[in-house]
This record gives sequence, structure tokens and C-alpha cells, in this order.
Amino acid sequence: MTSRLTDALRGIAAEAVPPVVPEDLFDRARARHRHRRAAVAGALAVLVLLVGVGYVVRPTAEVRPAAPASARAGLPDRLAVPPLRTASVGLSAPGRAAAVFGGPALRTDWFEWRLAVVAAETDRYRTLEVVGAVGYEVLLSPDGRYLWTNDELIDLTTGRPVGARPDGYPLAFAPDGERLVYAAPDDFTAPNTYTTPWVGLHDRTSHRDVLRLRIGVASVGRGNVAAVSPQGDRLAVQVGDEVWLARTADVGPDGFAAPYRKLPLAGGRLAGPGAWLPDGRLALLEQGSCVDCPVPGYRRSWRLTLHGPDGRQSAADFPQLRSAVSVQVVGWRSAEEAVALVGSPGDRATDVPDEHGASATSGVRLVVLRQGETGPEEIFRTPAGVNELSVAADLAVAGAVREAGAPDLGPPPSWLIALGLIAAALLAAVVVTVRLLWRHRRSARRRRVDPAAQDPADDGGRPGDGTG
Repeated sequence: MTSRLTDALRGIAAEAVPPVVPEDLFDRARARHRHRRAAVAGALAVLVLLVGVGYVVRPTAEVRPAAPASARAGLPDRLAVPPLRTASVGLSAPGRAAAVFGGPALRTDWFEWRLAVVAAETDRYRTLEVVGAVGYEVLLSPDGRYLWTNDELIDLTTGRPVGARPDGYPLAFAPDGERLVYAAPDDFTAPNTYTTPWVGLHDRTSHRDVLRLRIGVASVGRGNVAAVSPQGDRLAVQVGDEVWLARTADVGPDGFAAPYRKLPLAGGRLAGPGAWLPDGRLALLEQGSCVDCPVPGYRRSWRLTLHGPDGRQSAADFPQLRSAVSVQVVGWRSAEEAVALVGSPGDRATDVPDEHGASATSGVRLVVLRQGETGPEEIFRTPAGVNELSVAADLAVAGAVREAGAPDLGPPPSWLIALGLIAAALLAAVVVTVRLLWRHRRSARRRRVDPAAQDPADDGGRPGDGTG
């Protein structure tokens, strides 16, 4: 480099205006760095919380081993209505159930088909969403292990469905729970006729139907319309105003058996899934009326009648059930003692002949009916707002009733945990945002105040020098 070029460059540098660097340049750079770091931390916190939500609400189930019923197992002497935060059967299996129940007290606009299960060994309450009424479209097995719905057969000890079930509508469990009575889906005939093709008796061990009974002339109802004998070899089905009886011994090569007897009902009904007595007789319900009815607007009454193998009615003197909407025999302690669920109407109920289901029931009682007694012995009744009930028949027949304690509601349900975590994530985002805004405003306020603190005319001297 020549001397002239060096001098020229030095002259240019000497004449250049020095750059003006704001006094808070580095403060603002550090503030921007803190803001970016806080924003990244907030985003990571929200991301971690949302990932936690996905992990928590993933499909899981608490598996409870299928232990044999203990000596303490029994029906609770009172039922509690579980709140919305109660765990579901799929999230936390209750184990063998003492009872399944439903009604307006358990349902909301968001949970229209919410049902509750209470365990046999302890007051462990769980809930599930099932379309159908308990005791009609939703059935509990006699040992309390299985819950049968229109869609699946649920093992309550695991909370999971099992595959060994027939493809049809549930009608009844056999007393040992190994055979299931179902109705094939109805056939439609224009303009408005529905008929049930057949009713089947399905064996869960062999995974096949051991008996099919052709119907084809009417639509079989839901609930209290079928019963299997204690030996599992005879089937009773209510078809219209008759009860058809069929035997597995009469099954032909096509798997169907013709009814060997048809019993007229004359306005009565089959007595329920426990209609067969141990001695081979069958219990039907005879409809009557009462004068001094507990509910004056509902004057219907029912009384058990017994019919022998030949179809003839035998002597029976069971108490009259006055103002009863429905009666469902769940089993027999002896030939003289039946255990039954009795539906009661509301105080303002009106007797409608065609209504025998949960829609006309305000509450349900579990009772013992004894021959020669004037009235039933009540074991317990459902609380207000519970009008659907199914009990473990084995416990009811054995008279196993325990004192109810504090409800165990299980772990919080997935939807409640998800709402809590989402709320926490939103709260974290709000806190981070507010903090960033606060820091930004504080920095802006500092920038406005700092220039004003120094007098623009101040040249470094002190006032009063007197040089002016």
C-alpha cells in the first residue's frame, strides 16, 4: 500500500461521523433474549401438558382379578347415587357386582344413558354408558360377574368385553350363567309389522346354540319374557298372550325345537328369569285389581301362580302385590319362598295397561314372597330417582345383605383429568403472556423515563459556574 493511499484512508476515517449507539442497546437486547426464552419455556410447558393429557386419556383399564366371592360379599342395604366424577367400568373395573341400577338421578343432558354398578365385596361404585333400561335391555348375570347389553357382554372383573356371546337381543341368563337366552333381530314386514324369527339358547362354553325356538308370528318383548330351568334343558318364552315351553331334548337336526306346550296367560305374564322352580314347576303372574291400593290411581295387582309339568295350575297362596308396575322373580330360596324385584308407581301414576317397564316405575323394591303371608318382606328399596335395578341373583337368593359404607368412587375419569390438564395448560399460557406484557411495559416505561432524567442542555458543567 502506498503512502498516498494510506493518508487518504486515514483522512476519510478522520472525517467520518462517529455512530450513535443508544445507551439502552444492550439492555433491550438482553430483554429480547429473556422474552424469547420465556416464550419458548411457556410453549414447551403447554406442549408437555398437552402430551400429558393424551397420555392420561389413552384407552386403559385397571384389571381386577376374578376372585371368588368372599364371606363379606352381599347386597348393600342401601344404594348411593354416584356423582359425575365416578370412574367408569372401563377405567377401573369394579369386580363382581351386587347390583346394577339407573334412573333420572344418574342422568344428565350430556350423560343420557348413564348406569351405575356397585361391587359385591365393598361399596365400590363405577359407571358406564349403555343404551337401554336395566333389567330389560341390560342384564346382570346371577353371580354378578357379567353385564349383558345389546352390544356386548362385559366382564366386570376386567372391565372389558368378552367374545362368547350370541348375536341378538339379551333376554335372560340361565341360573348358572353359562347359557344365554337371546332374540334374533326382528324381521320387518310392510307396512308396520315386526316379528322375531327365533329365540335361541346359547351355550358360552361350546360357543353354539343348543336350542332355537321359531317364533315368526309376533315380536318378542324385552325384559322378563324368558327363563331357563335350573338344569339348563328347558326354555320358557312369553310370546304375546302365551308362554311357550321348549326342551333341548326335542331339538332337531336343524337346531330348532317345536314348543311342547303353550300356556295361556289371560292378561298375566311370565314371572321373570327366575320363573322355574327347582322342582320343575313354572311360576306365572296373574293380574288382578285391588280396592285398598297404596297408590289409588294405580289399582293393578299381581300374584304368583305355579304350574306343574303338565301345565296345570297347582295350589299356591302367595301374597298379593298391590299397585305394582312390574314383578320379576330372580330366584327361589325354597318352593315356598321367592325373591323378586317389584316396581312401584309414582303417587300420581295412572294405570296404563300396556306399560309394564321402567318408564312407568318410580322405584324398585327387593322383596321375599312367602306362601301363606299377607304381604312381602322388603329387603331394601332404591333411593329417589333410581327406577331401574338388577341384582346378583345368587346373593339375593342366599339372603346375603351387608351394611353399606362410604362409596369408593375410584380414580378420576379421563374426561375430568383432561379438563384439569387443559385448564392448567391454559393457565400457564395466560401467566406467561401476562408476565411478558408486564416486562415489555416496564422496559418501555424505563426508556421513556431515562432520557428525561438527563438535561439535553447539560454540557457536563455544574449550574452556578458563572462563566456565562
